[in-house]
Amino acid sequence: IGNQIAGLDSLDSFKPQAFSNTVWAFATAGESNPKLFKKIANHAAGLDSLDSFTPQELSNIVWACATVGYIDERFFCAVAPMIASKLDEFIEQDLSHIAWAYSVANTPRLDLFDEGYASALASNEKEFSAEGLAQLHQWQLWQQELESGIELPLSLQAKCRNAFTSRGYSESKLQNDVVGELKAAGLDLDEEVLLESGYRIDALVKISDGRKVAVEVDGPSHFIDRRPTGSTTLKHRQVERLDHIEVVSVPYWEWDKLKNSEMKQHYLRVKLSNGQNCKSSNSMK
Repeated sequence: IGNQIAGLDSLDSFKPQAFSNTVWAFATAGESNPKLFKKIANHAAGLDSLDSFTPQELSNIVWACATVGYIDERFFCAVAPMIASKLDEFIEQDLSHIAWAYSVANTPRLDLFDEGYASALASNEKEFSAEGLAQLHQWQLWQQELESGIELPLSLQAKCRNAFTSRGYSESKLQNDVVGELKAAGLDLDEEVLLESGYRIDALVKISDGRKVAVEVDGPSHFIDRRPTGSTTLKHRQVERLDHIEVVSVPYWEWDKLKNSEMKQHYLRVKLSNGQNCKSSNSMK
């Protein structure tokens, strides 16, 4: 159905709810169809008015685009003024979804994310779910990236950070395998490190020139059709910009091709070194 819609000459016969439901369904199913998302985003951005879209429809569309990692700056810019004009009509879930989506897109909109938006979030402080609070933590981090000066009330910031850092964290066989090979290669590292930003990384490796590199073991859930999800992209970007730590991703399909420990350790050293020598744990003693 995605390809059929993407292949249509015009989407004028579609109602806003149809757009919203379609992209929401693809995103929640973990399916991406770039041609479909491009078709819908281009259509919406080209409309004279988005007034016919309900708050939930606007929220669903920007959230879906960000979730699958489809970022069209023209679309996000076109939607922002309409969201701002209907701000008092959005429920708390819509507000957190929108904040998170724009954080992923990294599309600053001073006409949307201002003290008024922060006030709308603050007025719903008691209504947000744990997921919504975690999304708002990432939005607050984005404001730090932008140096916007926009801040949530301290009480809400604390709730958001707590929700973000309290999310379930479980090791995978893939992660254990990668970390095991890092250790076998004699590299000096710490596992499951909680960073100042609130992000938790799989391994923090110390490099001989004094740098620290975050190794992220990115399994299938971190990608859609081998393209990073919005969550994956956001994490890598914010760790690099706010924690000032280089992120090295180990995609599952690259790792699966390596047949033995020698190949795996060589792969990791090449990934990590970037022309430098990795620091051996033995050299620290």
